[in-house]
Amino acid sequence: MSQENANGAKRGYAALNEAYRTGEFRAVIEEHFDPEIVFKPAGIMPEGSGEVRGHDELVAFTARQAEAFEDLSLKPERFIDAGNRVVVPLSLSGRARHSGIPIEISFVHTGTYRNGKAVRVEVHETLQEALVAAGLSELE
Repeated sequence: MSQENANGAKRGYAALNEAYRTGEFRAVIEEHFDPEIVFKPAGIMPEGSGEVRGHDELVAFTARQAEAFEDLSLKPERFIDAGNRVVVPLSLSGRARHSGIPIEISFVHTGTYRNGKAVRVEVHETLQEALVAAGLSELE
């Protein structure tokens, strides 16, 4: 099951990158995220730290990111198996749409999966925080 989750996460990040390119978020989100998805930002970016719930809110959230930034790209470094969770250190890069200033932000996602879809994604500032959230004390 855990390898299935890691593979699903890989497909999900590739699909999100394509959605950032095309602006077509709804189909990607419905395919890769459970209807009861909860996305918990870390407050690193201007999106705030409030939870995003369900497909409609996640579509709106990703669309706001795409409005604020051009050439957005998620670059996962690796996929760490944590049972029904996958820990993914990654970076987000792009350019601020109005100023052209390049951005690159590193953070870590902890995704919880059910029936092959992400049901919860939490954003952490450090790998250690994410590992603890996933129930791992360190990399094995």
